[in-house]
Amino acid sequence: MKKMLLLQFGAGNIGRGFMGHLFSEAGYTVVFVEANPELVTLLNQEGSYPLRLFDAYARREIDVRIRGVHALLPTQEEEVMSFFVESDVLGTAVGIQNYPHIAPYIARGIHRRREQGKPVDIYLCENDLEAHTRLKSLVASYLDESTRAWMEDHIGFVRVSVARMVAGRKAEVPPLLVLADAYREFPYDERARRSERVYLATLKPIYNFEVELQRKIYTYNLAHAALAYLGYVQGYRYVHEGFHDPWVMQIFHGALEETAQALYRAYPLDINPREHQKVLEDVRIRFGNPLLQDPIHRVARDPIRKLGPHDRLVGSALLCLAQDIFPAHIAIICAASLLYDWEGDPEALRLQEKIRREGVERTLEEITTLTSQDPLGQRILEEYDRLKSLRGRART
Repeated sequence: MKKMLLLQFGAGNIGRGFMGHLFSEAGYTVVFVEANPELVTLLNQEGSYPLRLFDAYARREIDVRIRGVHALLPTQEEEVMSFFVESDVLGTAVGIQNYPHIAPYIARGIHRRREQGKPVDIYLCENDLEAHTRLKSLVASYLDESTRAWMEDHIGFVRVSVARMVAGRKAEVPPLLVLADAYREFPYDERARRSERVYLATLKPIYNFEVELQRKIYTYNLAHAALAYLGYVQGYRYVHEGFHDPWVMQIFHGALEETAQALYRAYPLDINPREHQKVLEDVRIRFGNPLLQDPIHRVARDPIRKLGPHDRLVGSALLCLAQDIFPAHIAIICAASLLYDWEGDPEALRLQEKIRREGVERTLEEITTLTSQDPLGQRILEEYDRLKSLRGRART
């Protein structure tokens, strides 16, 4: 019997630490398309890679090896196209900023699949509410009208909610080793599927995926960002350290309560408060896991994007305002993100240069559309001034 095949664009943290793991475990052959030549060479030399899972509930480490993998550079186009046509499922975990780079390959692959009449689904592991429309639009720009029509009925651009945390690299670990928490749930947009259903034990079809993705971004992603930016202000190195800080915890819990109440009001038919409380408890247990040693610098990177009006910070706050809830705690997190100035993050440095050049008020407006005349914008600016003046002092 022919083994099932996953072609995965991106062999980074989520590509190897989530997609590669779960599909390999289910018996799939996994082929990565990866732009990093050193990573491609290592994967092909080993034909496998190690994965260390940190179980937050049992507080133990689990070591597994993902075997039978292969990797290709994008420049190996004929091989990429061959696997594209033969794949039973495809995936992306490249970041939406890299969609323009992979769209031409997907378009050429769709041409070839159309010739053979083979539908397929592409599972999009990206933190973006519009990942499916962004990629589909880019791919469509390379297709003729008849192929675009065929794509609509036969190629699924399927959003996925990835809540597994994959820690940043540590200098002392082997280069292929991935460090991740053991979370396994795999919710996906069932209505976007165009091919046969994939059968993984933890795959969870969601019929109102807009709500599921908003819950993920405005709960899991917001919580992660809160611990990172507040922790950075307090001088911590790892995400879990904030759980021992009363000031961080007060804001963290307050922000999650704000978005929880907003989600209940916005989606009373889709979000059950009792079930959502289990989600909040899962956040607290897994994000507070000291085994993962997740660096704040990894989670806090790219603050400009995370302050966008539809992302985890301001997006969460706007959801609250739409439901007549003032996001006082989220405003503090937004202010803390404006202070993020780690020298190893080019986007953080760009943010700080923008603040120095244009002022924080103008910077906030350009990034978020919020002005000092808006109650929320005014509160963020007030909290920014307060945090800046208090930064470095001990809090109680």
